[in-house]
Amino acid sequence: MAAMRANVLPIVAAAMCGAALPACGSGDSVDDGPLQRCVDETNRYRAMEGRPPVARSAELDVYAGDGAEYDHTRNPHDHFRSDSGGGIAWAENECPHWPLAYAGGDVEALVDKCVQAFYDEGPGGGHYENMMGDYATLGCGVYVDGDYTIVQDYGH
Repeated sequence: MAAMRANVLPIVAAAMCGAALPACGSGDSVDDGPLQRCVDETNRYRAMEGRPPVARSAELDVYAGDGAEYDHTRNPHDHFRSDSGGGIAWAENECPHWPLAYAGGDVEALVDKCVQAFYDEGPGGGHYENMMGDYATLGCGVYVDGDYTIVQDYGH
């Protein structure tokens, strides 16, 4: 999985390069703004519903990033299902293959739209229920190769 992780983390560098990830190289410095934004937006929606915040987990960030890359060429949630959450993730939300143009070319705005889509399902919707669940930690991953796959993994 280490090879996958090296290709996932430079998401922001890839977006700034205006090319698919491999063109930018996997050693580029990374601004983790979209990952933090994912947690912040989730906590904003949780607060609106009277739910306590979740803490960002570096371990879950790595797991979600690996999942975003894995699922980008497969089916949503395949990574999570293949290893039952890796023993650290208990629920997962995913926005597979979202075009950056959907958010006016801004990665953080795309993350906002993805998290909003989970919330907009409302009570009874699986993504909403995960977002509002009794979880203490959250990790987010984003992978780009033409379009974007965004993954949230929740833990205890």
